[in-house]
Amino acid sequence: MRYVEVDEARPLDIVMMGRITIDFNPAYSEQVKEEFKPLKDVRYFEKYVGGSPANIAVGTVKHGLKAGFIGKISDDQFGDFVMEYFRKKGIDTACITRCTGGEKLGLTFTEILSHDESSILMYRNGVADLSLCPEDIDEDYLKEAKAILISGTALA
Repeated sequence: MRYVEVDEARPLDIVMMGRITIDFNPAYSEQVKEEFKPLKDVRYFEKYVGGSPANIAVGTVKHGLKAGFIGKISDDQFGDFVMEYFRKKGIDTACITRCTGGEKLGLTFTEILSHDESSILMYRNGVADLSLCPEDIDEDYLKEAKAILISGTALA
């Protein structure tokens, strides 16, 4: 049974639109064990691409689907990190554009207190994803997708 009919000829399975951030999680390895402590006591972090739509894009391609993204990133090394990471994962970046007004990617720090308790601290002033505007949306790009996922608090 099919619940949704899609044009199977479209090259992208799904296009995500919304927030891309940089996530810093407490480091954990044989040398550094930063788990289960308050954020104020963590000294070493590992850097990841984050933001709900970005995470969904990564998960989508992990399951063998073709994903694209519409979003804004900073014009700096964190923006470079995102583009390289997405391209390495196989996410289409044709509609990710660089900000020109000095906007930066949001930063998120994760506090892990136990296996069951965690929280996040977000820095979101002047962030890149808030500068996404209608002119950044390519209608022809959307027509290449079987599905579209629009997410992010900035779009709410």
